[in-house]
Amino acid sequence: MKRKISLSTVAIIAIAIAVAVTFLTVIGTDTAWGKVRVEKMVLSSADGDVVNAMLYRPRTATAENPAPAVVLYHGGNDMLEHTGTYALELARRGFVVVNFDYQGSHDSDYATATSVGEKNACGDTIYNTLSSYNFVQQDNIAVFGHSMGGGYASRFAAAYADHVHLLFHLGSAVAADPGNYNYVTVVGDSDESALKRTTVLDPATGRTSQDIHKYYNNPAIAEAWGEPAGCIVPSKQYHVTGTDGKEYLRVFYLPSAIHAYYNVNNEAVKQIIFGFILGMDGYGNIDNVDLTDEVNGYKKISTVWQWKDFGWILEYLEICALMFLTASKLIGGKFFKSLELKPTPVYGVKRRSVQWFAFLVLLLILPPLLYLPGVKAAEIGLFPTAYNTDNPVTKIATDSLIKTKWTDANGVAHSIWLLGGTSNVYVEWQWLTAFAMLVLFLVYYFVWGRKAGENYRSLGFATTETKAFSLGYILKALLFGISVVGSGYLLMGFIGKFTQQGLHINTLQMSNLSRKRLMCWVVYFVYLIPYFLCNHLAVKSLGIKYDGTRKNLFMNVLKTTALTIGGLLVFYIIFALQLKYTHTVMEGFRTGILYAYGLAILPLTIGITVGNALNIYISSKTRTVWPGLFTAVLWGVWTLCSAGGMTNNLIF
Repeated sequence: MKRKISLSTVAIIAIAIAVAVTFLTVIGTDTAWGKVRVEKMVLSSADGDVVNAMLYRPRTATAENPAPAVVLYHGGNDMLEHTGTYALELARRGFVVVNFDYQGSHDSDYATATSVGEKNACGDTIYNTLSSYNFVQQDNIAVFGHSMGGGYASRFAAAYADHVHLLFHLGSAVAADPGNYNYVTVVGDSDESALKRTTVLDPATGRTSQDIHKYYNNPAIAEAWGEPAGCIVPSKQYHVTGTDGKEYLRVFYLPSAIHAYYNVNNEAVKQIIFGFILGMDGYGNIDNVDLTDEVNGYKKISTVWQWKDFGWILEYLEICALMFLTASKLIGGKFFKSLELKPTPVYGVKRRSVQWFAFLVLLLILPPLLYLPGVKAAEIGLFPTAYNTDNPVTKIATDSLIKTKWTDANGVAHSIWLLGGTSNVYVEWQWLTAFAMLVLFLVYYFVWGRKAGENYRSLGFATTETKAFSLGYILKALLFGISVVGSGYLLMGFIGKFTQQGLHINTLQMSNLSRKRLMCWVVYFVYLIPYFLCNHLAVKSLGIKYDGTRKNLFMNVLKTTALTIGGLLVFYIIFALQLKYTHTVMEGFRTGILYAYGLAILPLTIGITVGNALNIYISSKTRTVWPGLFTAVLWGVWTLCSAGGMTNNLIF
C-alpha cells in the first residue's frame, strides 16, 4: 500500500528547495560565482559608532595588482541592500566596492559627535578603511550617491579630492563645479524628485517637459560645462578644465526611469555601469563595448543583477509560506488547540443588497482616499515625529503632551514619539484609516448588527466558551503570534547568515532587527493594533462566512485581502503610470517629500497584504480575533522596524 504524502510535507520540501535556489542565486550572483569575495564588515568610527558595511573584493585585486575602489552611498531612508545592484555589477568588472549603511540608517549608528558628524555620514570611517587596503589604488577612488546619498558623496569627494577620480550622482542635482575629478550624473526622465521641483509645464502638453535635464541646467551649469546653447545634451561627453589646469570628464545620462526604481531599471543600470567605466578611464571589463559610442554604447552591456532580485523575491515568498504553514500546524497541534473556539453565527448586512455594496465600496476606497491626508498629517506635524519637530503644531504637541522624554549621555533628547524615519508616516495613515474603519463598523453595528444579534463573541473578542475573560488565552495568543512570525524571522536569519544581508525588492526592504531597536518594537506593537483591529471589525459588515473547508478558507483570505489592499493598489498604479507616461507628479504630492510616499504605496501594500492575509487566515481558523491580530501586528512591527532611515534607535 502506497503511503500518501501530506500537503504539509510537500510544502516543506518546496520551501527547502526554494531556500536552496535563493542561496545559489543571491550568493552566486553577488560573488560572480566565486570570482568576487563578499564580506560583511562591522566598522567603528572615531567615536566608537557602528558602521555596517559590505566589502566586494574581486579575486583579481591583490597587493601586486591593486584595483580602483568604489564607495556607494544609498538614498535617504534606505539601506545598503538598495545599492547592492551596483555593487555586484561593478565588482564583477574588477572594482573593489564598499557598500554601507551611512550614519543613522538601518544598522549603522547615529553619529554621536563631530569626528564623523553629518559632513559625509561615516565616509571618514569608510575612507580610513580603504586607505589600509594594499589591494586598492589609493589615488583612484570613485564615490557614488543616490538621492540624499548624492549630497554625502559630494562631501566625501571634496574631503578626499586628491584620491577621488570620479564623483557619480544618481537622482541628484547636476553640479556646476563638482571639483577636480570626473563627474557623471544620471537623472531619469520620470524622476519624481526632480519633477516635483519642476513647476513649469509645457503649454502644448500640459505636462513637465521630458527634457528634465533643463531643470538642472541653469546658465551657470551650462557655462561650466561649455554648452553655450544652455542645454546639457544627454550622453554627450563634455571635457572641462579644472582649477588645477587638468581636463575632466562631465557626462549626463537621461534614462527612462523613476527616482526610486533606478536599481531595477535595466536601462538605468546599464548607463550607470557605462558611466563608471567611462569616468574611470576605461577600467574594467564591459563586454568589449565601444566607449566612444556616446549614444548607444551602453546598450551592449550585459547585466546579471536580476538573478539576485529573483533570489530575494523567492526569499520573501519562502518567509510568507513558512509563516502560513507554521500557523496551520500550530492551530492543529496539542498546545495551541485551545485557541480554536466553537463556531458562532455570522451576521452582516444582507448579501448583495444596496447596503452591502455600499460597505464594499467604502472598504475599497477609504484607504486610498485617506492616504494623502494621512501622509500630510506627518508633513504638517499632526503627530510629532523626529523630522518635523520644528513645526509649530508638532512643537506644541511635543511640549505639552509628550512627557516620556530623557536625555542620554551625549545630550541627545529622546521620546517614544520621536522615532526618526518614514515609518511614522505610514503609521499616521494607518491611524486615520483605522478611525474611518471604526466609524464604518459602528454604523453597521448600531444600524444593523446589534438588532440581528451581533455580539462580542461573533465579533471575535471571546477568550473562552463562556462569558469569562481569560488572560491566559491572550498570553497564549501572543505566544502563537510570536511563534508564527518568529518562524519567518528565523528563516530570514538563517538565509542572512550565509548571504550576509537582508532583502530589497524594488522599494520593499526587510532584514533581521538590530538589538538597538528593541524599544521600537514595543512602540510599534502598540501603534499598529488600531489598524488591524478596526479593519477586522469593518469587514464584519459584509458577513463573510467560513464553513471549515480549505477551499472556503482560501477564498475568504483572497477576497478579504483584495478588499483591504485593492483600492490602495489601484491608486498606486495610477500614481506610477501618471509619473511614467505624463512626467508629472500627481497633484497633492508635489509639496515637501510627499512625492516619495506615492511610490512607497507599493512596499506598504505588499506588507499589509501579508499581515491582513495572516489575520484573516488565523481568525477564521480560531473564530477569535486575538491570535490573528497579534500575528499581523508582529509582522507589521518587523516590516516597519526594518526601515532603513530610523535614526532614533531608542536605546536605554
